[in-house]
Amino acid sequence: MNRVEVLERLNPMVEGEIRNIKSSDGARVLVEDGTVVLRTHRGARLIDMGPEGIKSVTHFVGLPLHLAKELSHTTFSQALSELLEQTGKYSLIVKDNRVVNVMPYGAQTAVNPERLLNTIEGAIPVHDYLRLAILKDKPVVSLEIVGEATQPVAKGDLVRAGVKVGFSPMGVTKPVVQSYAEVLACTNGAISNVVLAEFTGGGRSGGEGDSVWQFFRSSVRKAYNSFDGVVGGWKKLLNENIPPADRARILAALLKKAGMGREVSEALMAMAVERPPRNAWEMHNMLTYASTHLLQSPAQVARTQQTAADFADETGHAKTCPLCHRAS
Repeated sequence: MNRVEVLERLNPMVEGEIRNIKSSDGARVLVEDGTVVLRTHRGARLIDMGPEGIKSVTHFVGLPLHLAKELSHTTFSQALSELLEQTGKYSLIVKDNRVVNVMPYGAQTAVNPERLLNTIEGAIPVHDYLRLAILKDKPVVSLEIVGEATQPVAKGDLVRAGVKVGFSPMGVTKPVVQSYAEVLACTNGAISNVVLAEFTGGGRSGGEGDSVWQFFRSSVRKAYNSFDGVVGGWKKLLNENIPPADRARILAALLKKAGMGREVSEALMAMAVERPPRNAWEMHNMLTYASTHLLQSPAQVARTQQTAADFADETGHAKTCPLCHRAS
């Protein structure tokens, strides 16, 4: 995937605007002809709430949606208006004059896709944009990128350094940067997400010197340069042999933690019978194989990647691996 293809998928997500409401004095929610509208302050133009906006604003002020549906239009308007006014400041994401999300004031970090790619490319030598996943109900983006640095984990197992970036073009989540690596030459050709460190950032974005871009620049560089530690952790897995009697039990435990569906679990179990994982590195690669070859859902891919990351992490591995005999 090249830069143009990434932007073609991301740019349509930027539609809309963020409106920061510094004072909710005079805020009113009205029901007119069956339509719920919001007036942010006295004299302001009405904004259509729509289903997304109603769900978001009731959650924001702490009014259960099922209870809101039981109220009369008048009671609903009064209750929601009073609760919204009590919040003081808040931020709206508005698209086509319709509210699609309500958040605490200044909590959002809207990320411009083109500027993000410029920042990443200025921080590391980008070799390829591997995979772009979008959680459509958010929308939140997961972008996997690899650079030029490579190292062998073992003979025949070459891996390439990279980063994984999570963000939202409309600021519905805080950005996250993780260390990442692509397995280039192994039996399954898997991509693995090993979390050596996770960096989170927040705050509003807009000007040239905003902290969000400083965060991306430093975090991407830091994650990419953590490659030696990632490979070092994987090499330790090579030395952790798995007795034949324990292989099925360990794989079953990992599949359960990853929340694999029956079809994918059975496929991996069949693979384990055909090519038994002799050590923890090969067991780890079975999970990453599933994340790149068998799974489609972005949420399921992320959960499987995290399970593999926990299995590879030295501290997490000691706590969760059945082989260590310290599982809770």
